[in-house]
Amino acid sequence: MQLKVREDFQEEIDAIKEDLVTINERLLPVGKWLEHIESHTAKVAETLEKQSDAQNQVMEKLYEQEMKIQEIQSNNSFKKEKLRVKGAVLISVISLFGAGSGIGMVVGKRLTELLFGN
Repeated sequence: MQLKVREDFQEEIDAIKEDLVTINERLLPVGKWLEHIESHTAKVAETLEKQSDAQNQVMEKLYEQEMKIQEIQSNNSFKKEKLRVKGAVLISVISLFGAGSGIGMVVGKRLTELLFGN
């Protein structure tokens, strides 16, 4: 009877050992696979962070350039307006000198429009 029980236990122990070998054969590769995933995920995160930093630098440069462009445009429109005011003063002076003749005013106005625009 003891031999029979011993044989039954031995068979169960052998079956369990076989199951453990099978589990180890399946789980070890999964563990290594998970380690690789972790490593690659860390690399992707680092790459994304570098890309974000580079993108922020580019956006800062674009913002600075946009501000410079707006400043230049503002200066140009101020210069144009200043030039138009000078033209208006010139028309006024020509009109004063030629107050008696309408030709002087028309010529002065047309000349100013030609030179300085509307």
